[in-house]
Amino acid sequence: MSFMTESIESAPLPIQAMTSRQLVRRAQLLEAVIDLVREVGPGALQMRDVAERAGIALGTVYRYFSSKDHLLAAALCEWQERLARRVLTPRAAEETEASGDLNERVLSYVRKEVRGFARNPKIAELMVQVHVSSDPYAREALVRMAAINDEVMAKLLAGVPPERAQTIKYVLGAVLMNNLVYWVTGRETLAELTDQVESVTLMVLEHALD
Repeated sequence: MSFMTESIESAPLPIQAMTSRQLVRRAQLLEAVIDLVREVGPGALQMRDVAERAGIALGTVYRYFSSKDHLLAAALCEWQERLARRVLTPRAAEETEASGDLNERVLSYVRKEVRGFARNPKIAELMVQVHVSSDPYAREALVRMAAINDEVMAKLLAGVPPERAQTIKYVLGAVLMNNLVYWVTGRETLAELTDQVESVTLMVLEHALD
């Protein structure tokens, strides 16, 4: 599975330095990427296609994203963050804290993740490809994704000792990624992926509060 990088020699504009208008354009580009990935997959996507879909000049795209890898990683981060927001909203946070069933709240989130990939198999392919990219700006997006995941897991694993929570988070992330690799490469069915992820989730949570 190849992951070609389309890039030019210039550093992208940092998000914190963008104006409100530039942030809107960036959001439009990310939305275009997500739509195109769903349609053609990450491998076939080209920067010029994204620019055309978003109605933004190709040169402007490169002002925000240094390469195809960077653009795809940022889009994946945005897609993941949408799921996280459902857990991190004040109302959802209150419901999570009110729930005394650790297994139920963690398993519920894991199932939402799996359903999201099941509805968008090309996004699952994107997830796998982004994680093997060597692009430095793509790695920055992965760091952002990890921070978002840490915030979500901190809510879900409330009450679990920190060292144990860290291990649980690591195991769940590794198992999901491993099974996504098997699924997108045709070595595992969606049903098998779901069963593996849910089984491991319940196993690692069994003694979380002991």
